[in-house]
Parts: sequence; structure tokens; C-alpha cells
Amino acid sequence: MNPKIIVQLEKVTKSYLGKQPLFQDLDLIVERGEFLFLTGISGAGKSTIFRLLLGLEKANKGQVFFRGQSVGAIDLRDMPQHRRSIGMIFQDYKLLERKTVEENIAVPLKISGEPSLMIEEKIYKISKKLQIEYLLKQKILSLSGGEQQLVAIARAAIHMPQIILADEPTANLDHKTAQKILEVLQDLNSTGMTVIIATHDIQLIKSLKTRILLIKNAGLIEVR
Repeated sequence: MNPKIIVQLEKVTKSYLGKQPLFQDLDLIVERGEFLFLTGISGAGKSTIFRLLLGLEKANKGQVFFRGQSVGAIDLRDMPQHRRSIGMIFQDYKLLERKTVEENIAVPLKISGEPSLMIEEKIYKISKKLQIEYLLKQKILSLSGGEQQLVAIARAAIHMPQIILADEPTANLDHKTAQKILEVLQDLNSTGMTVIIATHDIQLIKSLKTRILLIKNAGLIEVR
């Protein structure tokens, strides 16, 4: 497989019992370092593509590749390592509300068994980059929605993954805060990370002249 390609879906069909397929014979290629939007109506299958890449679900037909490896062929014992190579940002943040910002950002590194000193250094570095170092000792419950999303981004980026998958990252935020989140994701992309944003926020999509993929009628259309 072409080493420039980080994500590839080949003739992927995904359906749920008793329902019409979300997509059928879907093809997708994403190159390393790309920044793109994945859009479509609610329920079109944007989040499902992310779940397929994470190995949380399997395609009914077709192949899902990440860095040239078939995700469906990854052994269960190796799946945690695969998922650590992907930074996932959720619409509802999925933070530990009663823990501090610092404790939340540290989660992926503690799971992978990194030494405490290295964890502290990495947390300071990513929090400085995202300009949230002043929040490190605060509890998540005390933060605004925008601040929580920045923490979620820091947690996703802390281990410097090759790709960031952002699922409706600005859905609950005002326009100004949404633009801030977008700028942060652009900044991460400038370091070489591939970024895919799943969104139906038209204003967000229009704000950047980058590739837009639309899921429609069980297929994928390149809008721009």
C-alpha cells in the first residue's frame, strides 16, 4: 500500500440488523498530514467510520486499513496499541468530571505505563501548546464547555498520535469558541498529524478551504 496513505476504506458496507445500509461499497483514501471534513446528516454514518477505524465495530463487507494494516485483522491483544495510535475527540468530551485537568490529560500515558516524570513533562508541554496550563489543577466540573474540549484535545494529542479523529468537536460551543477549537486542531495538523473532523456545522466547514467529504445515499461524495 502507498506509504503516503494513512486511512483507506475499500468497498466497505456497513449495516445494522433490520436497517438500510449506512453506506455500501464505500471507498475512502486519506493521506498522511491531511486535514479534512467528513459531513452528512445526523445518523449518516460519520461516527461509524471512526468506530471502524478504532476497531470498535467491523464492516459487513470490505476492508478498513490504517497505516497499511487491515483493522479487522488486528488481534484483540494488539487492539489497545492500535487505538493508542489514534487520538479520539468526542462531542461530549468523556472526561472524568471529578478529577483535575492534569489527571484527565494523564490518562492515556498512565494506561501505557509511562514513568511519572515523563508524564509530567508531556502534560506541561501539551497544555502550554494549547494555552491551558493555568487550568491544570482545576476540576473538570469547574470548566466551561470550551475549556473542557481543549482538555479533551490535549488528552487525545498527549501521545502524539499520527491521526486525530474529532467527532462533532464544536457542536455544543458558541462560534468564537468553535473557531478557537478549529485553530488548535489546525495547529496540531501543522505538526504533521492527520486530522479528520466529523461535523454538520456549515459555518465551521466554510471557514477553511480544505477537502470536504459528504456521506449521502449510502455513498461518499467529494464536495470540495
